[in-house]
Amino acid sequence: MDFFEAQDRAKRNTGKLVFLYLLAVVGIVLSVYLVVMVLFYSQGVSGSIWNPGLLLVVSSIVFMVIAVGTLFRIAQLRKGGSAVAEMLGGRKLEPSTTDLAEKQLMNVVEEMSIASSLPVPDIYVLDNEENINAFAAGLTTQDAAVGVTRGALEQLNRDELQGVIAHEFSHIFNGDMRLNIRLIGILNGILLIHIMGMIVIRSMFYSGGMRVKSSKDNNGGGKSKLVILLFGLALIVIGYIGMLFGRMIQSAISRQREYLADAAAVQYTRNPDGLAGALKKISQSANGAEIQDGHSMEMSHLFFASSFSSFFDKLYSTHPPIEERIKAISPALSGSNSKRVKNIRQKFQEDHVSGLKQKSESGVAGHPALTPEVILATIGTLNGNNVTRAGKLLHEIPDPLKKAAHEPLTAEVLIYALLLTASDTKEETVPEWIDNELEEGMAKQLQELISHLIKGERKWHLPLAELSFPALRKMSDTQYKSFREMVRKLAHESESIFSFAVEKLIERQLDTAFTKTKDPEIRHHHLKTLGEEISILLSALSYVSDEDPESAWQAGLKPIQKVIPGNVRLLPEDQCGIDQLDVVIDELAASANPVKKYIASAMIHCVVADKKITIREKELLRAITVSIDCPIPLGAMD
Repeated sequence: MDFFEAQDRAKRNTGKLVFLYLLAVVGIVLSVYLVVMVLFYSQGVSGSIWNPGLLLVVSSIVFMVIAVGTLFRIAQLRKGGSAVAEMLGGRKLEPSTTDLAEKQLMNVVEEMSIASSLPVPDIYVLDNEENINAFAAGLTTQDAAVGVTRGALEQLNRDELQGVIAHEFSHIFNGDMRLNIRLIGILNGILLIHIMGMIVIRSMFYSGGMRVKSSKDNNGGGKSKLVILLFGLALIVIGYIGMLFGRMIQSAISRQREYLADAAAVQYTRNPDGLAGALKKISQSANGAEIQDGHSMEMSHLFFASSFSSFFDKLYSTHPPIEERIKAISPALSGSNSKRVKNIRQKFQEDHVSGLKQKSESGVAGHPALTPEVILATIGTLNGNNVTRAGKLLHEIPDPLKKAAHEPLTAEVLIYALLLTASDTKEETVPEWIDNELEEGMAKQLQELISHLIKGERKWHLPLAELSFPALRKMSDTQYKSFREMVRKLAHESESIFSFAVEKLIERQLDTAFTKTKDPEIRHHHLKTLGEEISILLSALSYVSDEDPESAWQAGLKPIQKVIPGNVRLLPEDQCGIDQLDVVIDELAASANPVKKYIASAMIHCVVADKKITIREKELLRAITVSIDCPIPLGAMD
């Protein structure tokens, strides 16, 4: 299953969740209705057990209560991952932290982000949690957050921490996060029935309704009060049963995804012992991975390991047993010496070596196995090679540049420096017009960063820009507005592919944090409605290629030959520039996943027509694929 199929599966799971949710609500409605009928009969009210009018009233009230609870919690979490982390008591990690364990965590997360081409998520530490656990949460990749307990930071080594973070990145890739937040809302809505029962009973106690005042009261009002008390108790029981049903929904959706995330983490890191070691330490802990925060039950499906334990764990635990997870990824560590597993590993190694020995005329950049199909398959995935390259890249970047990316004020200056040094003129000094618009001291910082970048490598530039985004999210609205105006001016002055790429990344990963822009609604379910857009897209890529534009154009058409409309054509260069491409990208973003897969395939075939991928092609591909939500890892194009 590739990235596009995983995203569609997440949408199908949302439909499944809605069905189970409605089933639970119907069950609660019928339960409350039966309780009300029984209480009516106990009061001497006669009539048929089937009362459509009463059922309508009960249904309306129950639906309204559950809907209010669900919508209230989802509204609370509308900010995405940061809202979840703060609700759990998380502290946002400062990029400039001097704590060694926190710096290691930040390095691992940034490494994963660069390797996967996903935005660097906000990082949180749950300081009050002593057990090992972690989570990923958010509505989209743009508002994602990764949280780690203090126990995980203090007890896990780097390989184990990397395995845990890779597991969480798998959930981000597979579109699990939005589903998880909806689950939280559903559980809160069902829990509200239980809370209403508690309110009824508490009101009886505090209003004096439980005290017997007279025989008259006992004969009349006392009986009514008893009925109200029983109704409150019934709501508590129904709400609790509803919670059990909700937990079963959590379990049905969550368990299998945990196995898949474990397998993906091993694929990403090529180190099963790292992830298995973290799981082993959890299994050896007296308290497992329990989270003490009061929200641990409703959010248990978010975590790396079960954050909440109860008597019914075997029935509806959100995670598979720890020992089963260890056995699945590292039999040696679980005590299993399965001959079958050894044979599979040996066969994998033999196939890998054999694949490297094979020669292919379609290979890219001197790598026989690097074909357009292989590059396409890397979208929305990670592998060990990409993670290794990302780690090496981070190590190569000078500390002054990395430090600048981690502070809001210097991160702003870093973006300006990147735009100046990556332009075609490759500025080595600060232009006078910029000097006049910068605050005091910023011009000096800008000159220092330009000096470092001039001496460095161009391949650092895009990763550095993205590493600065978490710091830039801390800007005030006024600061961000000024920053965006300056970026637009610099991009206009430069008119380079790099400046276009940075602009698109900022639009996608930063603008969404400061504005209420929503993802476009799907308007295109096949390529037939995108003839003009495909023409501009592939024409622009063809002219960027070192290959003859006609040859690159034909290569791009090859994978979509059977599905393209008849009006697709290679345009003159002046009709497919940056401005035209900018408009086209917004329209392509409104395509369904199968259409995006065709688009990505066509772009990759076009770019690799000359058997190489230049830095300008990488930057342009990065800008386009991020904008349409199918990012290609930078390492996949090396």
